[in-house]
Amino acid sequence: MNLSLKKLLKNIDVLYISEHDESFDKVKNLLKLFFRETYYTNTKNNAKDIYHTKKPSVIIVDIDLNEGSSMDFIKYIRQVDNNIPMFILTKNKDTDILVQAIRLNLIDYLFKPVNVDNFIFALNNCAKQILKSGNIVSKISSQTVYNYIEKSVIKMGIKENLTKNEIRLLELFLAHKNEYIKKEDIKKHIWIDKQISESAFKSLLNRLSNKIGKDTISNSFGVGYGIFT
Repeated sequence: MNLSLKKLLKNIDVLYISEHDESFDKVKNLLKLFFRETYYTNTKNNAKDIYHTKKPSVIIVDIDLNEGSSMDFIKYIRQVDNNIPMFILTKNKDTDILVQAIRLNLIDYLFKPVNVDNFIFALNNCAKQILKSGNIVSKISSQTVYNYIEKSVIKMGIKENLTKNEIRLLELFLAHKNEYIKKEDIKKHIWIDKQISESAFKSLLNRLSNKIGKDTISNSFGVGYGIFT
C-alpha cells in the first residue's frame, strides 16, 4: 500500500460489523494495524447508532449475521450517504448479492476465509475513494476539525490555513490523540536534526493554538504536549 494512503487510513476510524467467527481475529488485527480506531458490533441496530454517533469514514460489513442478512443495513447507509467506502465479507457466493453490491456502489466483495492481500487491496481502494471525494476530516474539538486534503482547520465554520510546520505539528498530535508527546520528539519530527531555540518552539505552539483554539493543546510539565478529546 502507498505510504500516503496508509497514513490517510491511520487518521480515520472504521466500523466493522461481523459475528465473532473464524475470520474475526484476522480482520480485527488488520484493522488495528491500518486504522486509528475500530468500532465493532454484531447487530444492525448498534451499527446504525455507531454510524451516527462516531461517524466512521469506512464501513466493513459481514453479510452473514446471526440476525439475518445485513444487506438492508447497507441499503440504509446508501440512502443517507452515497460516498462512504464500504465493502462486504461473506461465505455466500450467491450472484444476486454480488449484483446488489455493484448497484450499491461498494468497494469490493470478499469471500471468507479472508485473503490478506485481497483485504489490503480493498482498504487501498477505500483510501483512494476518500482522497477522490476530498472528504477526510479529523475532529480536534467540538467546534474544530482538520481537513487532511486541504491541509486547513475549520473552526466554527471559518477556514484557517496552516504553515508547513503547523501542519506537521497538528498531524503529529492527531496521530497520537489523547497521548502526551515529549518535547524532544516533537522537535525531531518538525525540525529533524536542526537546532532550534526554545522561543521558536513556543512560537510554533502558540501559532497553532491560536488557529485551532486556545487551551486545545495540553501541556503536562516534564511529560509533553498533546491534544485530548
